[in-house]
Amino acid sequence: PILCGGRRVRGWHRRGDLWVAQVPDGPVERLELDGRFLTLARTPNSGYFVPAEPCTSPDRFRFREGELRAWPDLDGNRVVFLVRWRTRVNSIARIDEETHTAFLSKPLPGLLIVPPRYYVENVKALLDTAGEWFYDRAAHELLLIPPTDVTDPNQADLVVPRLEQLLVVKGTRERPVRNLRLYGLRFEAAAPGSNALEFTYAHASELVDCEILAVGGKAVALGKGCYQVRILDNRIEDAQGGGVSLAGDPHPSHWADVVNQNIVSFNRMSGCGGTTLFAANTLYTTISHNEVTNTRGRFAISVGGWKNLEEALDYGYRVEYNHVHHVLKDADDSGAIKTAGLTHDSYIRYNLIHDVEAGYFNSNVGIWFDNMSSGWVAERNILYNLPQGDMKLCAANLVDNVYRDNLVIPPPQVEPEPIIRGLPRFEFGDLRVQRPDGSPVQQVRTGEPVLLSAEVRNLGSTGLEEVELNVDGRIVQSKLFAVVRHDRRRVTFTYRFARPGEHRVAIGSTRYRTVLVEGPPLEVLVDSLRLSHEVAPEGESVAVSALVRGFAPEPKRVEVPLLLDGKRVATRTVQVQPDSSVRVTFQLAPPPGVHRVRVGNSLERKLEVFGLRRVDLSGVRWKTTCSPRAEPCDFQVDPQRDTFKIQASGTDFFHAEDSYAAIYLPQKVRGNFVATVKVDGFSPLTPEWFRAGIFVRNDVTKTFAVRPGSPGSVLVFTTPRRVGLQWDEFADGCMHRAVSLNLPENFPLPVWLKLVRRGDRFTGSVSLDGEHWEIQFETTAVRDVADAVDVGLAAGSNDGKPHSVKFSEFSLQTEVSR
Repeated sequence: PILCGGRRVRGWHRRGDLWVAQVPDGPVERLELDGRFLTLARTPNSGYFVPAEPCTSPDRFRFREGELRAWPDLDGNRVVFLVRWRTRVNSIARIDEETHTAFLSKPLPGLLIVPPRYYVENVKALLDTAGEWFYDRAAHELLLIPPTDVTDPNQADLVVPRLEQLLVVKGTRERPVRNLRLYGLRFEAAAPGSNALEFTYAHASELVDCEILAVGGKAVALGKGCYQVRILDNRIEDAQGGGVSLAGDPHPSHWADVVNQNIVSFNRMSGCGGTTLFAANTLYTTISHNEVTNTRGRFAISVGGWKNLEEALDYGYRVEYNHVHHVLKDADDSGAIKTAGLTHDSYIRYNLIHDVEAGYFNSNVGIWFDNMSSGWVAERNILYNLPQGDMKLCAANLVDNVYRDNLVIPPPQVEPEPIIRGLPRFEFGDLRVQRPDGSPVQQVRTGEPVLLSAEVRNLGSTGLEEVELNVDGRIVQSKLFAVVRHDRRRVTFTYRFARPGEHRVAIGSTRYRTVLVEGPPLEVLVDSLRLSHEVAPEGESVAVSALVRGFAPEPKRVEVPLLLDGKRVATRTVQVQPDSSVRVTFQLAPPPGVHRVRVGNSLERKLEVFGLRRVDLSGVRWKTTCSPRAEPCDFQVDPQRDTFKIQASGTDFFHAEDSYAAIYLPQKVRGNFVATVKVDGFSPLTPEWFRAGIFVRNDVTKTFAVRPGSPGSVLVFTTPRRVGLQWDEFADGCMHRAVSLNLPENFPLPVWLKLVRRGDRFTGSVSLDGEHWEIQFETTAVRDVADAVDVGLAAGSNDGKPHSVKFSEFSLQTEVSR
């Protein structure tokens, strides 16, 4: 049975390339065909335009040649802007083709903050593509270019939605609706404005094996007083306001108002806007085994109350075994699964997340702990194809939340199943014993590393399990391993034998293989060798640490040497217990060169130390640049006093806003370097997020004005209250990643900043006295950073007002070999 909230359009006839029908009871806001909304006439037909230059006025923007035209009859048009965090809708008052300027009907201040993407719709002249339609209000005519699979609209179910709601289940506190079960129904064609299916004060009710298609609002909304309602095995598509929503009150006034113990499972949800699956201010909500894909809104799954900064009724979530993929296409600053607010006993686990679209202004990731998230546990999720990373935090941290055992795997050879219905079942085979170079081995020496690997095939559902390495009947290592259903991957362990003789090895359920080991028995093995840096400037101390594992039958004191290029340079004496380990740490500051570092009988690590030479900056003619959103800018350089002053405005020296002014060296700096500067102070009333410091970028003049700017950006900064490091992690022209700390309370400037390049990684350091570098931050690998980069000083505001900062004592030391 089909419950349809619209009226079928009849009486179609051809008019040239168009089909036309009379709809006297207009207007027509949506047109539905077979469970999907057709596209209102628009340009571009897919994707977006971006302005030709930064917007300087909130009531107009410039466009590129040929993108927009002075179309006749603009009445009713809409221009849809995608700005950071939201979609803003306006209309165009007029278009000046000569100056390539579009004038808006009303000011839109958000245009000035970030470079918007946009499209224009509901203009008759834009009706030019199969599947598009337009309603002529004056003639009461509906015009259509049919989709390619429709030859005659009179034979198709083309429907204009009229009703906002298709089903309302509404009880009261005293008389809730109980045991209502809806099976095998199809709901479609609801107009925007409300929830297509809405439940309040419903107990022990079910919506099972139904279809909710092409609705303008949310498909299903569970509100106040819903208890043990089950939303199971439904197909929800093209719900423009969101798929399923469970929303309660964080501080309900009556126990009967609580949204409690509801289940949303085994649903297939595609093409939804808003948040596809949302739950907040509820108790013991289960969201499991759903497929969420092709989202059109900001979030695929969002759990937790965004404003719950203190204890609230919002806990007991189980978000598990969901398959979330090909999501966040038009989203920005988002996560496929997002948490918010304070909770406890809440888990996000065993989900499969892949093919998350990269954000345009900010980063999109697999799992996002958003505003004041606290008490959430995200564990044992499987992720792949994430161009901007697996996890991020915003106004949250991992002191208050747990992120553990989440596996980012290579893309599988086969497509995973749409809905994860069971558990994995691993089958093991093809056990190999190899040296690190991949050559097979039958005989090794004690202490020599051996690679033991096996093929793991998953005959069950997509999932992950512990895979164990067994040596001589004992489990000696294990690792969490993930395999998609019907796929196969190799699991590899590195192992070192401490005793000579014949040893039997197996992985999982493989048959044992025998490995012959020669050499003297070892009382200790040194593993897990770590260097604080693998590339360092001369004079910098590098921390070296390793784990010393005991194999003697009794406790033993052993001397553990630190070896540099094969020579002992330091020794530590440690007490090692049988079958246990203890970590040893050394400090090392070798001369320039490429060195081999080893602790005891550990494997070797390479350490590159580069020599430095100070660059004479006395005769330098510094360059300046100001990004469009940082204007007005002002620069002062006094070579005699070695002082610099930058004045800049802007909205943020972060993300795609790229609001900064910079004084930089006229020649690019090649290779590794060390730069330092003293930050003397800020102008009065400078806001606390006005960032200023040492700045590096492949090309400092190419900012994110309307399209992504130059990659390779790194800034070690101070604000009036805080110090930190930010960088372009994904080579998309934005600095999405930042770490920072508060300065001591009421700390008076100056502070000293240092930036060290180490290949594709950078270290930012802060000194409070100019001598001791006590605060240090490090980047991840900065993708696509050039060998030769611009280096200088930069500053940017965040309140749209000009402020200034003073620097002095800038110095630069470059790698001697460069």
